[in-house]
Amino acid sequence: MSIMNNGRPDIRSMEAFAAVVECGSMTAAAQKLSVGQPSVTRMIRDLEDRVGFNLFNRNGPKISLSEKGIKFYEESQRVMASLSHLTERAHAIRDEKMPAIDLVATPTMSAGLVGPVLSRVSDILPDFIYVETTTSARVMHALRHRTADVGFSAYSKDLDQLKCLAKFECSVVAVVQKGSKFDTDTPIPLTAFETERTATICGGYQIRDEINKTFEAHHIEIKSEISTNSSLSAAMAAKAGLGIALCDPVTAIGVPLEGVSVRPLSVPINYDWGMFAREDTILDGQYLRLIEACQQEGDQIVSKVQKIYGKA
Repeated sequence: MSIMNNGRPDIRSMEAFAAVVECGSMTAAAQKLSVGQPSVTRMIRDLEDRVGFNLFNRNGPKISLSEKGIKFYEESQRVMASLSHLTERAHAIRDEKMPAIDLVATPTMSAGLVGPVLSRVSDILPDFIYVETTTSARVMHALRHRTADVGFSAYSKDLDQLKCLAKFECSVVAVVQKGSKFDTDTPIPLTAFETERTATICGGYQIRDEINKTFEAHHIEIKSEISTNSSLSAAMAAKAGLGIALCDPVTAIGVPLEGVSVRPLSVPINYDWGMFAREDTILDGQYLRLIEACQQEGDQIVSKVQKIYGKA
């Protein structure tokens, strides 16, 4: 059966498609690829036949991505990146070197954990390391679909096809402007959030679910709020004196900010996170070193939060 019959796009056509999108025309793409313009046109037509829809809207010599073409381009970029990584891995195997590492992490983990973890294993790191920052759901999706080797995220109960390599149990902390009335040794009462502006993660994130659950159990209604998808943004709002930030400990401890203090809450709010991989991942020396580094960094963060809460 030919490739044409089974409808699978070939690599050359995918490269031509990417070149046309990036260059803006068939002619410019042909120059980039060092081929004739008719060849590029033919490859694009062939690719459209294979995928079953028009990739471009055509108006004479002018072309633009169709709605489906835009979606296909996003997917094709992931595939081509994976192929590029595969080539680099093949070269590493050929040269008997450590292969490239693909990491995926939430913004929190990327900012406060990934750097320190990699620093601990800098002596064995490969020449190429790719770090993608995305949502918790996308972290798990990337691992399941083999577009990443290791993921760092808030703990997920849905570990289908996955395994947790390191898990940490901790508490949400408050970040306040240094010198403000809440910058004291006294834990911040939950009632403070009924009178002060709250800066924290928006709905749809695990940490917000835990915050809401705790507030509801204690009949706390937030007076006013700065809602964000980044704990770092919430902490920056607190630094500017815009309220009290409720942050995950990885951000509050792992990304230290000048001009703020990290304080405990009168009622601890649970926050768990971890390091994940596919369940069929072979834990060789490279992974064992990464796991050990993550465990060390995570333990440090947990220890610091315990001290903040007076448990150490």
